Order: sequence, then structure tokens, then C-alpha cells
Amino acid sequence: MFRTDGADLVKGSMLALTIEAILDFAGERRGHFRLIACEVASHDAYGTPRELFIAFFVVIRDALRDLLGDEWTPEIAQAWDTLLAEIDAFAAAAT
Repeated sequence: MFRTDGADLVKGSMLALTIEAILDFAGERRGHFRLIACEVASHDAYGTPRELFIAFFVVIRDALRDLLGDEWTPEIAQAWDTLLAEIDAFAAAAT
């Protein structure tokens, strides 16, 4: 859905906001992370299944893993697994 919907500028903006939300969620949680809960609600209204919404975060993780190549460590993988589980739980609680 992300690839076929919206202009490139909109997609770029959505990706940038998502990355900011991930960094804030993994860090100090100063406010940007709340975008995740807001977008859960808006994507529910669009009819986007929760699994598909969460899959976007997985795609970002996978892209980073591919970019890092040999620099991707088991510790990074574990941190991402934990983060994705926390995001999933946070998204579930947002409804």
C-alpha cells in the first residue's frame, strides 16, 4: 500500500516521520513516539490491518540490516527484536 499510494514527497515524509518516531520510542520518548499511536488509529480508519501497519517497521529494520551488511551484529538484531515487540504492544494498547 505504501508503494502505490501517494506522491514521492508524501512517502518520503511518512518515512522520515516514522524514523523520528522509532528513534524517540527507542530513546527518551519526548513526544515523537506518540505518532505511532496516532497513526495506528488513522490506519485503522483506512482499513489497514494492524499486521500490515507493524510490518512497515519490520521493513525498515530489514532495510537497515541490508545496508549494514557485516556490521549488523547479533546485539543489533536483538535490540530490534525487542523494539519491534515493544512497538507492537504499544500499538495494540493504543486502540
